[in-house]
Amino acid sequence: MLVLAGVTTGGFFAYRSLNAPVPRATTAATAPTPPPTPAGSASPTAALAPSVPAAAMLDTQETDPKKMSAGEAFPEKEVEAAGAEFTKIKTHTESTCQEAASGPFAEALRDEKCSRVLRATYVDAKRRYAVTSGIAVFPSRDAALRADRAKNLSRNVWFRPLPGAPGSGGERVHIAGGYAAGLVWGRYIVFSYATYADGHTPATKDKTLGKVSDAFRDEMSLVLERRIANG
Repeated sequence: MLVLAGVTTGGFFAYRSLNAPVPRATTAATAPTPPPTPAGSASPTAALAPSVPAAAMLDTQETDPKKMSAGEAFPEKEVEAAGAEFTKIKTHTESTCQEAASGPFAEALRDEKCSRVLRATYVDAKRRYAVTSGIAVFPSRDAALRADRAKNLSRNVWFRPLPGAPGSGGERVHIAGGYAAGLVWGRYIVFSYATYADGHTPATKDKTLGKVSDAFRDEMSLVLERRIANG
């Protein structure tokens, strides 16, 4: 099931998908849901949206020149998300962006001059879930949007999850089925991919992994909120 949700405030959108391991595909996409209203919306992203003038600083490298570092993207070793405590087990910064993605989406990252993809993988204290989250950096919002259109979540044509070391609990994140969540905000694509640590594919009606993936997407969005606030 592919669920699309548009959020017009702040100029970004979010998406979520249930993905099966390559090369299996999932069911066809449903129709997009209407954009939620900021007041009383159940969408986590609605509450994150700043005013449009403030968000506009993220639209180009000229107005947002500071280089994104792993320290800025993943400042904490411990993260609380969806009611669980997660520990960061691995980080990676890829300046050849296509190496952090697959298929036509990887080609789109190259063509749109993506400058870096920062990824980190987290595992919860009980080793139930493994999550890769991250940020891809582009020269402009238009470039990020064009690259994002090349994704195909139902076929795992997107960012590659970052596996941890054997025994870490995150060693299967790149081969397990899970939930993807992401948004385009300014010149950035924010993403997360949540799986079960043991690698089993979630059921179609699974409600847990979607919440975990959404929570990590929103956690990564706070990185951009702080960037705007620090102007």
